[in-house]
Amino acid sequence: MSVQSRPPPVTGSDWKPWGERLVDYLSRIQTKLMQQTGRETASDDGLLMWDRSIQHPVVSVDGVWVPLGYGANEPDQGYGYALFYNTTDHTHSVVETPDEITWDSTAYSKNISVDGTYTSRIVFAVAGKYMVNFTAQLNSQSANAKTFWFWPRINGTDIPGSTMRITLHDNDEAKTVARGGIFEMNAGDYLEAMWAVDNLDTALKSYAAETFCPAVPSVTLLVKNV
Repeated sequence: MSVQSRPPPVTGSDWKPWGERLVDYLSRIQTKLMQQTGRETASDDGLLMWDRSIQHPVVSVDGVWVPLGYGANEPDQGYGYALFYNTTDHTHSVVETPDEITWDSTAYSKNISVDGTYTSRIVFAVAGKYMVNFTAQLNSQSANAKTFWFWPRINGTDIPGSTMRITLHDNDEAKTVARGGIFEMNAGDYLEAMWAVDNLDTALKSYAAETFCPAVPSVTLLVKNV
């Protein structure tokens, strides 16, 4: 049975039947979200509506309608996540010179992708704030001190106060470094992970699978909308 979309009209001079019809109407629609027709504005934060075009609830945030994510029922718009990694080694040819980290594998991706031409660039299809978690597997190839630096760039511009620094000392010493952050991205923006070293006896090292464990990627990048 379809649910009446409008309150019952007043008919005749007897208000009692109309009141009964109104109570019945309200009891049937009280749990339904108002249908979004396209004319509604998101000027006030926190308004809930049902968007028929994507068959999903939306909420007004900062002047736009944002689909709500819940469980496995994710909307096709306004939401993004990705996991990228690299299965090869990264090395430097010049000391104390920035270089881009590239990505050759995608485990999961929605509205976030590796640029098809510049594989160091992580491109965002949807504007929003994103949590980013980066890891790198460092390797020293000689018995002397050597320093690594890592930092993010957005659209080719370094992010102030974002550098991570670590020094290795021993031959074949290996360490994993990690850092997370939140970045605000516009649609079409790209993010890059940069690195530099002061000694060329260094690598971001990948390792083959063992009989008892999977392979080790040289770098990983996890991105999720927040």
